[in-house]
Amino acid sequence: MAEAPAPDLAARLEELEREVRVLRARVAALERLVGNAGEHSTDRTVVREKAVYDWQG
Repeated sequence: MAEAPAPDLAARLEELEREVRVLRARVAALERLVGNAGEHSTDRTVVREKAVYDWQG
């Protein structure tokens, strides 16, 4: 059976888990913002031009 981690290691692990939760929340918030913005017209144009170029190549 595995022994309990050292107190400093357990504290560090708890801190890292807290940071992961915070980062996940921030990523979710950013995804909501980006999702509401829609696709930029420049992105659409670049993709269309690249597809035409690849097809001609």
